[in-house]
Amino acid sequence: MARKRHFFKRMTAALLSAALLALPLGAAAAAGGQAEGAQEPALVIYTTGDMAGRVYRQNPLTGQDAGAGYQNVAAAVAGDADTAEAALLLDSGDAVDSSLLQDGGAAEALALRAIGYDVLVPGLGELRLAPEDRADFFAALEAEEGEGSPVQVLSGTYLDGEGEEPVEGAYEVFSVELDGTEVRVGVLGLTAADVGGALPPEYQEDVRFAHQDNEENSLAWEWSCYWQERLEAEDCDLVVVVCSAERDAVAQFAAQTSGIDLVVGGRGSAGAETLQNADGEDVAWVSGGGAALTRTAVTLAPDGTPVVGESTLLELEDYEPDSGLSQLLSDSWDAAEERLQEPVGTLAGDWSEAGDPRYVQTATAELAAQAMVWAAGADGALLAPRDLGGQTVAGLFEEGEDTLELSLADCAALLPDSAPIVAVELTGAQLKAWLEACAEDYTLEPDGSISGGGEADALYGLDYTLYLGAGQGEQVDGLALDGEPVEDDQVLRVAVSARRLSDPAFPEGQVVWSSAQDGRFAAQGGAPAALLAAYVSHQTEALDRLFPQHTSTWTLYPGSADGPLNRLEFVTMLYEMAGRPEPGASAAFIDVGGSDAAVWAAETGVVSGNGQGMFLPTQTVTREQVAVMLYNYARFLGVGTPESGPSAAELADYDGIAAWARPAVEFCVRTGVLTDGGDGSFDAAGTITREEAAACLEQLAAVLEEAAPSEGE
Repeated sequence: MARKRHFFKRMTAALLSAALLALPLGAAAAAGGQAEGAQEPALVIYTTGDMAGRVYRQNPLTGQDAGAGYQNVAAAVAGDADTAEAALLLDSGDAVDSSLLQDGGAAEALALRAIGYDVLVPGLGELRLAPEDRADFFAALEAEEGEGSPVQVLSGTYLDGEGEEPVEGAYEVFSVELDGTEVRVGVLGLTAADVGGALPPEYQEDVRFAHQDNEENSLAWEWSCYWQERLEAEDCDLVVVVCSAERDAVAQFAAQTSGIDLVVGGRGSAGAETLQNADGEDVAWVSGGGAALTRTAVTLAPDGTPVVGESTLLELEDYEPDSGLSQLLSDSWDAAEERLQEPVGTLAGDWSEAGDPRYVQTATAELAAQAMVWAAGADGALLAPRDLGGQTVAGLFEEGEDTLELSLADCAALLPDSAPIVAVELTGAQLKAWLEACAEDYTLEPDGSISGGGEADALYGLDYTLYLGAGQGEQVDGLALDGEPVEDDQVLRVAVSARRLSDPAFPEGQVVWSSAQDGRFAAQGGAPAALLAAYVSHQTEALDRLFPQHTSTWTLYPGSADGPLNRLEFVTMLYEMAGRPEPGASAAFIDVGGSDAAVWAAETGVVSGNGQGMFLPTQTVTREQVAVMLYNYARFLGVGTPESGPSAAELADYDGIAAWARPAVEFCVRTGVLTDGGDGSFDAAGTITREEAAACLEQLAAVLEEAAPSEGE
């Protein structure tokens, strides 16, 4: 396995163009540092890790600065090129991108080869590539032909499932002549053994991440019981172990092992320090943490023995991106931009929405929740306004166009969050308790309006009402799934952002699915935008185009269940009594979104609004307004005021009834749908409770049934 490497002599010449303009090393942050007059290093070991596919200067998704990435690495390495006779450049994994930009790692492979990396140890990011893409990525790195030079993929814990042999190779021995002395450096890769728990099952059918005898999946076991003996047989002068593990795990690994000179970690912040091994000897530890190029100096003692010296962190943001690498990646950049604009499906219909997703259902939130429910096979989805982007579906339509070819970039604009989606099993009682907890994020203002709610989850896929003015434990009312009340002990499968699992107030439930572990979305890290793209594609294939759908109703009220109703609540009750007919449009008022009841009321003439396109949904409904809505619905069905019966003119406060409401009050009094309160007064400006409203609607249903023509007439 031995190879002789002189790193700087094989670096792509084009990369040196801008790299030599990098800041001097004195500007970098050091962990220790070399004292003045100290011996110059004969060998430098550079490492990076957790770079997450940052190969471009800008993020093609957003057009914004992508932050320090591999172009900065190229500059930092080239700027340090003359400080040692030879060097090794290692990456501890998670080098590939895990977003909608994922293209199988082609751009990352090109960048690693062009910069001149010697070794990549695969981490979770690489293993989340679909098996075929993963094999192609590793093959592209190791190919003898092509731009740049081959990069060896090493992992002694990425094993063939049957023969337990390394899939790509476990270690490499680099032989370098330094000042006339041959120095053999053994580099062993150890992919963290816990990665299997984060991968789709189908990605692990033919592989293992620890030897079968390693019952605890311990990296220390892998070294001490398997690989140490093999490296010792290679007669190495230095041993470097590269593993995609965080600092605490590396410290534990070092404390349980011996015979290692340098451990390169990952999955955490950049750092460099000295650890203690099982024999009480010093072991150097470094980690690039996605922000630094680590630089570990190796000097030669008078007897020619290599000695690991201090490690330095070269902060990548201190170096200008290398223009040569940027040019080399230009075709990949163009391909990424084209891929982002490719349509995933067609949307059609009226996606217009008005109102804030904190307080009303919106078409965009409905679409996002439906994608979550579909992907997770869930009963419902919890979605907070913070999970949405600033873009809406309606805002993506070109003016005058009635269809939209939704692209990957559009999906990212609608759902920019990168946290995966999980499905959690919760009981009805737990779900109600969480919705009650979310109610605390809202504030009732003195004028009766509602503020806040940006962090509160709304529940889609189930019907319910949230009464902010009710007492604790009584704010959630009417929670139902498919029209059936949800029982407290009923177990539901609920899709929610994985971020919620870290909230100590979120109910403890069993996680039964994760988008990051689903083969359809794993390569993109389970990003919500990937779910949305797949859902739209699936629906478009089945239906040709996707129209806005309203699958459930949640309503937010400032009052309580037994308090005065507001206008939207009463209309919703009337709509329920009418049998929830499908409205012809998706919106009717500028201050109500996602309410079929409000649209139906406008279409039937039950409500006309305030004349300025507003429904005033949270305004408390008055008795005379209730009378008008009931009267308008009866007239819509062709039922008028009876010619005989009590007269509204006999009411003690008839003069206090608005002129526009008097015909409606006459209808209500004569039919008994809404009568006086027993004292001869109608109380036109008074309020109505849910119980009173239910009684009104029951009486109205009887009146309408009696007035309906019998069969055969």
